[in-house]
Amino acid sequence: MNNTKYVQFIEEQQPSEKWLSFYKSSIEGYKKWFLKEGEFNRPNYQACHNAIKEYMPEFESIWMSLIELTDADDLESRLLSFYCPAPYVSGCSQAVWAKYNPVLVRNYDYDLALSEMRVVKSKWFDTEVIASTDCLWGVLDGMNEHGLSVSLAFGGASDRGEGFGIPIILRYILEFCKTTSEAVAVLQKVPTHMAYNVTLFDANYTVNTVEINPGQMTRVSHIPLAVNHQGDFELSNYAIFSKSYERKKFLIDKLYDPLINIENFIDSFEYAPLFTDNYQEGFGTIYTSIYNPTLKATEFRWPYGVRRYKSFVNFEEEAFWVNY
Repeated sequence: MNNTKYVQFIEEQQPSEKWLSFYKSSIEGYKKWFLKEGEFNRPNYQACHNAIKEYMPEFESIWMSLIELTDADDLESRLLSFYCPAPYVSGCSQAVWAKYNPVLVRNYDYDLALSEMRVVKSKWFDTEVIASTDCLWGVLDGMNEHGLSVSLAFGGASDRGEGFGIPIILRYILEFCKTTSEAVAVLQKVPTHMAYNVTLFDANYTVNTVEINPGQMTRVSHIPLAVNHQGDFELSNYAIFSKSYERKKFLIDKLYDPLINIENFIDSFEYAPLFTDNYQEGFGTIYTSIYNPTLKATEFRWPYGVRRYKSFVNFEEEAFWVNY
């Protein structure tokens, strides 16, 4: 297995040549994933269009423009809606350090071969966004110019339902929400197709973690962290495999340890149990991201001490290789 990946920092206000180039290089892989349960298990074009109009009407224009930009056929148009897509599972640990200089910190754990490795600064509507991307135009974690920061973690349950891929919902939040409470309202309204834990943190230092699960009540708490299970004692095979309970206990211990500072806390994401190098089994830590709503600034970290700092004021495009 090739344990080297190409990371890109890209600035492009509207989806244009840079986004289209990425789309062309990755669409075949996405189509293979989209069809892995058979084409008839995916919704038709009209169902996708209706769902966007019902739940995220502001996105109808951008979805149509992406279809036009890519000259998408029926299948690709449905894929680009990310409504009722095929399942996908990621790991992730995320927590908000609330003392002195509050930040949202997260580890993204996933299959290295399937990671987009793109951080994009954009302004699709009226809001600037810096986000680590997935699902071609979705968001794994990110921040907007108002300081609202978001991060997702898989919820651990295999239940499926009618809804959108969570990266598209997080994109919607960063484009149209300014506060944690506005973002919570979106997560309560827009259905997701699988279980996820979303941690939200804004410039007023309001923290919420939202546990969403198709067909179940959305749970909102002020718990400043999330891993890969929901509730206190929900035991799943994935939670056991991913050491979700060990990671949660570790994060709680760190957050309430009076002897550590912010740097100690962030550095702990580079070591077990939060960091995993299980790349052969498709579950390794791809990167650590840190979002500072006060400074409107971000930091990204990869193994072997590779670090980059970006903000809305200073965002320099660059690309480089990272070893795992």
